[in-house]
Amino acid sequence: MRHFSGSACPRWTQYETLPTRIVPPPDTLVKVYRKEVFTWRKRKKRADGLIERCRVIDGKTRHFYGRTAKEVQAKLDAALIEASTRRDRGDPFCEVAEAFWRAKEPCIKYGSRRGYRHKVELAKGWFEGQGMREISSTDINRELMHMAAQGYAYKSIAGQKSVLSLIWQYWCAEMNGDTNPCTLLKLPQGLPQKKRRAPTEQEIADVKAHPEGFGLCPAIMMYAGLRLGEVMALQKKDLADGAIRVCKAVVWHNNYPELEDPKTDSAYRTVPILKPLQDALGSRLDDLADDDFIFGGKKPMTKSRYQNAWLQYCIGIGHAHDSGKRYKTGKKSKDGAPLYKTIMEPDFTAHQLRHEFASTLVQCGISPQVAKELMGHADILTTQRWYAEAKASAVDEATRILNAHFTA
Repeated sequence: MRHFSGSACPRWTQYETLPTRIVPPPDTLVKVYRKEVFTWRKRKKRADGLIERCRVIDGKTRHFYGRTAKEVQAKLDAALIEASTRRDRGDPFCEVAEAFWRAKEPCIKYGSRRGYRHKVELAKGWFEGQGMREISSTDINRELMHMAAQGYAYKSIAGQKSVLSLIWQYWCAEMNGDTNPCTLLKLPQGLPQKKRRAPTEQEIADVKAHPEGFGLCPAIMMYAGLRLGEVMALQKKDLADGAIRVCKAVVWHNNYPELEDPKTDSAYRTVPILKPLQDALGSRLDDLADDDFIFGGKKPMTKSRYQNAWLQYCIGIGHAHDSGKRYKTGKKSKDGAPLYKTIMEPDFTAHQLRHEFASTLVQCGISPQVAKELMGHADILTTQRWYAEAKASAVDEATRILNAHFTA
C-alpha cells in the first residue's frame, strides 16, 4: 500500500485520480465518488485564510475562493449556472465582436481600419446584451432594413452584412460556435446605389489646359490612371525609360504620410508615360534628386498640404464652389463685428480623373484584361463594372443623338 507522511505528502492544486485502495492525506482533501475511482480535490489553505477550490468549466480551469466551504460552493454553483446559460445563449455578441476586431485589426490596412471599426461598433450597438445564438437572420435583416430606411447606399449595407458574417465566422472557427445566420441572409431589394459622377467635358478640358504647378498631379491621374496614394509616393527614380513604376503608396496617418505597399498585389505595375503626360512633365524633374518625391520634395506631402494644394488648383481653374460654411478669421470689422471667411470646396476630386482614364480605355476599345493590368485592379470584375457603366453612358448618349435627329 502506498503511504504518505510529513513533507512527502504531495501538494495537489488540481484534480488527481487515485486507485480506490490508496489512503489520501488526512483532513485536507474532499472525496468525490465516480464509479470505482476517487477524485481528490484539495482545499488549499491560503495565507489570507481563504479556502480555494478549482473546477474545469468549458475547458478552462476556474478558481473559487471563500471564507467557508459553503461560500466557495455557492460561487461554484453560480459559475456552473452561468456557464450553462452561456452555452444556451452563446457567447455575448459584444465580446465576440471585440475578439474578432483584435484578431482582424493587424491584418487591415490603416486606411480601411476606420471603416471596419465603425461597422463593428454599429453592430455592437444593435445586439448589445444578446448572445450569439439568440440573434437570428430576421434580427439582422431588420437592422439592415433600418439602415436602408435611413438612406444608406447599397455598398454601405453590403459592407455591414459582410462584417457581421465575418464576426460569426470567427465565432465558429475560434470560439466553438455552431451557427451563422448571415449565410442565408439576402440584402433588401431596391437599395439605392450611389453612382460615381464622371468629370464633365469642361472640367477635363480645363485640367488638360493647366498642367502647370500642381496640375501635374491631376495630369498623372488622368493620363496614367494611378491612385492618389500612388501619385503622392512617386519619386523621380520611379519615372524612367518612358514608364512609371508603381511600387509603393502613401497612406496618411492622422495627417502625416507613411509609405506602405500598394493597395493589392496587382497594384504593382508599370504604366507607360503617354505623350500628353510627357509634355506635361517637360523638364520639371531635372532639378530633383533621384530619391526626391515629385510632390513634397524630401518627404511626401501631408494630407492637409495636399488638400490645400488641390483646393487652390481647382479655384485657379474655376472649378470650386461655396460650401455654405463659414469660419471666424479672428479679425473684426470697424464696428467690432467678427469677420468670417467662406469655405470653398472643389467641384470634383482627383480620384475622378482616374475614373476618366478607365472610361477612356473603354472608349478606345482596350480589352478588359489589359485595362485590369493598367488600372491595377485585383479582380477583373471591378474592371468589367467600369465597362458596363461606360456602355450605359454610351447608350444614353446615343439616345440623346437619336432624339435630336428625329425631332429636328
